[in-house]
Amino acid sequence: MIAHSAPRLLVADDDPSVRAAYRLVLEKAADSQIVQNLFGLNQLEAELFGAQQAVTPQWRVTFVEQGMDAVNAVKWALDDGDSYDAIFLDVRMPPGIDGLETARRIRLLDPKIFIIVVTGYSDYSLDDFSRAAGPPELLTMVEKPLWPEQLRKISHILRGERSHRTKLSPFLSATVVE
Repeated sequence: MIAHSAPRLLVADDDPSVRAAYRLVLEKAADSQIVQNLFGLNQLEAELFGAQQAVTPQWRVTFVEQGMDAVNAVKWALDDGDSYDAIFLDVRMPPGIDGLETARRIRLLDPKIFIIVVTGYSDYSLDDFSRAAGPPELLTMVEKPLWPEQLRKISHILRGERSHRTKLSPFLSATVVE
């Protein structure tokens, strides 16, 4: 098994501009932390305001365009002993399998992965996804557009302990979809 400090996140969306938006939000936080460390801002903050808080590990993010690519990425990660903690999954990803089938196949491979279905359409309900890729406590659905602050909130919650975040699925559904 490979030991890593940062959790893994998979993003599956066929739209390059949507993937770029995920990249901007999820990777910009990591770049900001590097700059703070480089210029000693964390140390200065500790001196001015007291003991430094532990830095939350950033995500190690993988981006794919199609459902089968997501399924294969999850399989390879499991084979390597370095599984994904969560996936942001689009529903419509032509010409390949859709998000529902992707979620079903991923759940068969990894019963512990948290699946966040992100869609601008009403092809399927959260109940449809729960039947195909439950359990419901490891699944939620948010509507596009997913705003940067919503993505930051979700990623912050998901970086928490697995036992805590699985209880947040109804919270995410209730508070993120606006």
